[in-house]
Amino acid sequence: MGCTHADTRIDTRPHCRRPALPPVNYAAADPVYVLASEYLSQIGLLNLAERSRVLDIATNPSSLFLGRGRNASARPLSVDGDMRPVVEFLGARGVKSAELVQIIIGYPAVLGTAVPKLQAFWDYLESIGVTDVGSVIITRPNLLGLDVDANLRKIVDYLLYVETPVETIVKYIEKSI
Repeated sequence: MGCTHADTRIDTRPHCRRPALPPVNYAAADPVYVLASEYLSQIGLLNLAERSRVLDIATNPSSLFLGRGRNASARPLSVDGDMRPVVEFLGARGVKSAELVQIIIGYPAVLGTAVPKLQAFWDYLESIGVTDVGSVIITRPNLLGLDVDANLRKIVDYLLYVETPVETIVKYIEKSI
């Protein structure tokens, strides 16, 4: 005899009860991971599952959230050495807390991006005419994965070479590159 009624209610007979899940043992968890998760919660990323996904992508080279292959940008992160400087950098440029959460969810690797690299990215976008870099990375956080010298500058230089107007290049960056 099965353990559900025809009306799909759960049968409460003793042989049909599921065992209780064991309590979470936070003492066994990696303290660096716990601190990173708590920091993400403090800046507004409240959903535990989302924090776990973000931290897995940012720190696990074999993250299953990214599908096949290895995540070359994944590495161990610390709150004070990696995450806080990124958050402060973006906050100093006008990115608000809710927008920051959007950026982190959209591109978790930003948490491990060095501030000088972020600064070079920001400066380069401004130099080619992007007036509100913050808005662009809020809507397209994956742009932060482009290295200015290895990728972005080459794309822009090619577009300039084929006489694409700067305004069009800015639109490409904002919408499609």
